[in-house]
Amino acid sequence: MPTLIKKDNSENKRPEPPAWATGFLHWYCREELAEEIEGDIREIFEETAGEKNSRLASLQYVWHVLKFCQPFAWKKRNNKYNQTQFNNWTMLKNYIIIAYRSLLKKVGYSLVNIFGLAVGITVCLLIVIFVQYELSFDNFQKDDVYRIALKRVYPEREVNYAFIPHSIGPQLKEDFPEVIQSANLLKAFAPIVVRYNDNYFYEENILFADSTLFEVLEIPLIEGDAETALKEPNSLLITESMAKKYFGDESPMGKSMETGQGNFIVRAVAKDYPGNSHMAFDFIGSMSTFPFIAQPNWIGFDVLTYLKLQPGSNPGTLEKQFPEFVKKYAAGPIQQRNGISYDEYIAAGNGYIYTLQPLKDIYLHSNLEGEIKANGNITYVYIFISAAIFILLIACINFMNLSTARSTERAKEVGIRKVLGSVRNQLIGQFITESVLLTLISFVLAMVALVFILPFFSDVSHRALTLNFLLAPTTITVIVLVIFCIGFLAGVYPAFVLSSFQPAAVLKGKMQTSKYGVFLRNGLVVFQFAISIGLISCTMIIFNQMSFMLNKSLGFEKDHVVVIESAFNVNRDNFQNPDADVFQIRSRYETFENEIKKVPGVKNATYTSAMPGDVMPGFIVRVPGSGEKESMVARGLSVDESFFETMQIELLEGRLFSKSFNDSLSMILAASTVAKLGLEDPIGKKIINVNNGGDTDITYTIIGVVNDFHFQSLHVGLEPVAIIHVNSPNTFINKMVVKVDPSELKASLAGVEATWNQFTKDTPLRYYYLDENLKRFYDAEKTSGDMFTIFTSLAIMIACIGLFGLAAYTAGQKRKEIGVRKVMGASIFNIVLLLSRDFTKLILIAVVVAVPAAWWGMDKWLDNFAYRIDISVWTFLLAALTAVVIGWLTVGYQSFTAASVNPVKSLRSE
Repeated sequence: MPTLIKKDNSENKRPEPPAWATGFLHWYCREELAEEIEGDIREIFEETAGEKNSRLASLQYVWHVLKFCQPFAWKKRNNKYNQTQFNNWTMLKNYIIIAYRSLLKKVGYSLVNIFGLAVGITVCLLIVIFVQYELSFDNFQKDDVYRIALKRVYPEREVNYAFIPHSIGPQLKEDFPEVIQSANLLKAFAPIVVRYNDNYFYEENILFADSTLFEVLEIPLIEGDAETALKEPNSLLITESMAKKYFGDESPMGKSMETGQGNFIVRAVAKDYPGNSHMAFDFIGSMSTFPFIAQPNWIGFDVLTYLKLQPGSNPGTLEKQFPEFVKKYAAGPIQQRNGISYDEYIAAGNGYIYTLQPLKDIYLHSNLEGEIKANGNITYVYIFISAAIFILLIACINFMNLSTARSTERAKEVGIRKVLGSVRNQLIGQFITESVLLTLISFVLAMVALVFILPFFSDVSHRALTLNFLLAPTTITVIVLVIFCIGFLAGVYPAFVLSSFQPAAVLKGKMQTSKYGVFLRNGLVVFQFAISIGLISCTMIIFNQMSFMLNKSLGFEKDHVVVIESAFNVNRDNFQNPDADVFQIRSRYETFENEIKKVPGVKNATYTSAMPGDVMPGFIVRVPGSGEKESMVARGLSVDESFFETMQIELLEGRLFSKSFNDSLSMILAASTVAKLGLEDPIGKKIINVNNGGDTDITYTIIGVVNDFHFQSLHVGLEPVAIIHVNSPNTFINKMVVKVDPSELKASLAGVEATWNQFTKDTPLRYYYLDENLKRFYDAEKTSGDMFTIFTSLAIMIACIGLFGLAAYTAGQKRKEIGVRKVMGASIFNIVLLLSRDFTKLILIAVVVAVPAAWWGMDKWLDNFAYRIDISVWTFLLAALTAVVIGWLTVGYQSFTAASVNPVKSLRSE
């Protein structure tokens, strides 16, 4: 049987344009045009389909359908009012023209609104840029990257650390498949002098890292290989700017650079690291340079550890396995050090709680001990966003208040428009168009102001803020939507009020001001000033707390104290001499100290391992016979004999270090440390330093007790401090402290520098003033206080602009009443008092509203400080008085102007 072959008719099938496009054409297009347009574009479709392909023809057909979707082709649609409809575009144009004329008709009113909104929008844009900058930190980094944080639980306190034992990260990679890679990071504890030939500088941003760093963090290289850059000991990565600084146009690759940690070979050059990151570096040395990194460590905190997890991994699931992981590896070292089992150690109130911090959250959500640099605070971001919203609300309220207050002036306009056929929807559209136009003008002025204000704001906020943060497509879209929303929301209530007037009433002059409208305007004024008073109160409390922290006695002398950094450079030759013993090293330090004391204007000098503001190492102590589980982690400090006299730290009991004694195994405790150890009559008693930096415990004798002193920010409470002599085992010298006569400061510093140059070779003197350095603890609060001052001032100014306009309107409305009162003998003072009375009541109501909210919010903020002020009622009374005085001055000016007008002019029309 012959095979039947089905004939392919696809070649004879004519292509058809998209049916939905044809339907859309007939939906919007007038019938008399639709057929003609369809015929023309169908002909083009068939021609294109024949010559090229049907897909291109379909796209071209759709384009033509959309191109003809213009007002001239639209169908006319009747509304329920059966009135003639104008072309939408023509109507919009008419709205804009009328809005423009309305703004020109009342120039003063328009300027008040435009200026108020412009200031409000400027503040919002400034805060948008600030918030965008804060939220941009580490966004360039890889996803699924975390840093391990540690909450170290002690029997008497808890401390949150950014650094952890260096063995944790690599072992996590071995034990858990969801960990792709780990990288340890270590920040140099002090500025280091870096040399290349004749170029040498102190450098602060020096890190040391594992070779796996590039697998975890995003660090683009210009030269070098990421796999080998940090693999070998004494390898060095430098940034592009450092390469230019030290080598000029010469290639740094393979060159040797001298540092305090030895000589390093440049193996890679990286792009300058962005400033919007929680970390900063100019140099990264290889971690394998240090022998200690090869030794197991499960309980000593020395590095920051970053993990790269498998995409989609749940960090919470991994965190839940940390307790067993810690027990598995730390139980042995803990038992070896403390002589008790891990379970007994935990039962005694100790603990190691490890958590994972998302890398991109560190800057705003982390404030741990050992951070690479100071982080931001998400709380302040929320506060400034709230401030921006409130200030913008104040500006919008000004518009609503003045628009509704002018309702009687525009009543006849509305009546005439309604008589001539305008419907309410058209009137609402007209008034909202005026509002949007005014908002657009304000926005343009705000952008102009932003260009000039942003550099100043960047200095105040200590951020590198630029307009680029506003240029992202998403940000631009949001800003445009917000601007139109502001225009709509600010104008929608006045539009509905004005459009609701009955033409018969307003044209007969019988229209009366609505009690509801008056109540709303008064409520909005109260809201404005409540925000302003709240901001004033918050600003005053912030500055009071700042003043308290900066002036509180810290237990030592901080004024006229100069701190020389990296003082160990005095002994650098002995450090590099393997035959030098401890006595040679100590002798050179003493010689340098004695020479410094001879400098005119120098009152005293001393050596120390650390100064207030520095990270002090842990120092584990216990009282003999108290039981191993009762050991306590204190802060360890090494000083010489002159330290307490130089720093003016008060001796409470016993004696201080003295050259008359061998104090290498002597210890001095702070008073609170004695109390925490439960010691009575501590002088002469023994204290055991548990396995600190060595293989055996060291027993010290308590020789003195000194008054408590604060080594850290007042955000945190006092921590136990154990002070040993610089001749003690396992100590080091880092800084020299010089007490100077302020009247001879310049000569003293010159003499100190000359003496320094005699003892060091090619090492510049680097120093700071202790009192100024301590202020950095409170940089965030100071910056926030400065910004609050600016925003508070602007909020008050905007509120006063609205109050000024409202007072001017009220005075205008009462001009005949004022004229009659003056004719009847009222004085200018009486009239000013009359006009100011109602506004004063509103401001006082605002005080009642603002005070509880501000009190609650600032009390929560002050809880962040271990040492804080008590909120005084006088703060709120002063804030209220400030608002009342500003309100009086604003209203009083308008009232005085109105009261000074000749009553004949006011009553002439009568």
